[in-house]
Amino acid sequence: PDSTPVRFIWFLYSQSFAQLCLVRLRYLRRNSICPPFGTRYQHTVKMFASSRRCLVEGAGPLKTVGVMIYCHFSVALLCLNVMFDLFVFGVPVFLLNVIGLLPSKQYLTLTTAIINWTTPIVFFMPMVMSKSKIWCNDVDLLLESKTNDSLLLSNHGSRIDWMVGMCVGFSRYLADTSCERIRVGFVCEALIQFMPLIGWYRKLVAKDIFVWRSFKQDSPTIKKNIDDFHTANENRMLFLSPEGVVVDFGPKDVEYINACRKFCVDQSYKPFDYVLTPRYKGSMCLLQQVQKSSGPVISICIAYLRNGKLLNCSLLSPDRIVPDIYTLNQGIGGSPVDIFICLKRLHVAQDINDQAAKAFMMENYKEKNEIMMEWDKQTSAETAISDAWMSQFSIIESSYLEGMLYQIGHAAMISTTALFLHRIHALLQVFCFLFCLVAGCHTIGWVLNSTSMESVPFETGIKSIVLFLQSKRGKEGKTKAA
Repeated sequence: PDSTPVRFIWFLYSQSFAQLCLVRLRYLRRNSICPPFGTRYQHTVKMFASSRRCLVEGAGPLKTVGVMIYCHFSVALLCLNVMFDLFVFGVPVFLLNVIGLLPSKQYLTLTTAIINWTTPIVFFMPMVMSKSKIWCNDVDLLLESKTNDSLLLSNHGSRIDWMVGMCVGFSRYLADTSCERIRVGFVCEALIQFMPLIGWYRKLVAKDIFVWRSFKQDSPTIKKNIDDFHTANENRMLFLSPEGVVVDFGPKDVEYINACRKFCVDQSYKPFDYVLTPRYKGSMCLLQQVQKSSGPVISICIAYLRNGKLLNCSLLSPDRIVPDIYTLNQGIGGSPVDIFICLKRLHVAQDINDQAAKAFMMENYKEKNEIMMEWDKQTSAETAISDAWMSQFSIIESSYLEGMLYQIGHAAMISTTALFLHRIHALLQVFCFLFCLVAGCHTIGWVLNSTSMESVPFETGIKSIVLFLQSKRGKEGKTKAA
């Protein structure tokens, strides 16, 4: 059909049918039902269902389809809003700065305003509408980190640590205590800046620090980025995950986990079960972030719980789940994710060398491993929601009304722009295209790699295709060698 709405409805139907088929195949595999269609069908069941993660935990086929459509809709709407803010506000401001018409100080001030406009629509649907809650063990320390430049060193047990950071930085109330919003920045792998929309936004507007090789080799770039913010007197919470990577469940992931465990033994530590070993060489150049203002350096350990179970449990556990945007969105189906932030102030000398940094970071990660081990014990004993355990945490709530107003504001601005340009039909086409792209990309990635890896939109599909091609190339190489 030529009508865009009809095509959109047809896609929803075909997407729902595909999801139902995948869920049904998994059910057949789990219950060892061998259909009378020969070995080819049995092979298909194996291919789609063996060791595959549920799309929606504990949901039947119809609920799975409904929740997944909501998830795809949420991510597509996120893409549309970020795309509008990026190209209408971010790119012009960036170009004015590049050609020298906008000084760096005004550029950072304007981009902070743009970020404050965009941030609530990033986390509203995945976190607020899905009823996720954030809890913190030291609100005073978190408040201090929002009043000055701060450096936060976090474990890396999920793909949505960045979203949690943005939510905390944007919040005006922490446990009923009012505070100012602060710009939140991240130190991340360089490939993120090339991810469509969110990656481009983080590069052009947020001005995050992207590391290509190592902290030591990229230290001039890191120092220049920090100097730019200091010169402009623009405060920032800077997040870093020293582990550097998130491990999934493939052979390469298990190999890396075991390598980290061996490194612990080589350094006279017991192997870490819940965290990877931190990358320490050159990382202390980031202390420049707090050098001028004497802001806090904070260790963060984040635990993710759903239905009383620890998601980022032991790295080698078959029950481990790496939370991503889809995990958060699935809370709309009745199982929201609770996020617990454990903070501790760190005291680090500015002139610390690499050898001392290694010892310092390993001790810090030993503590993080022990915190996660205690969480695992509490959830296994079903005491994680007891009053005695929860008394150490305070809730950080986001305003549902404020988030909805920002969402409506974006919708009104985008619609008004489309009406003014006589492009309402084109706007509908763009959103339908984004929905189809998001849904198709995620589904293909889930089929190829058996799990969702959506730290930013399209990442599941892009990474799964890359991993699939690498695996195929590796098998071809072995075949030729044989």
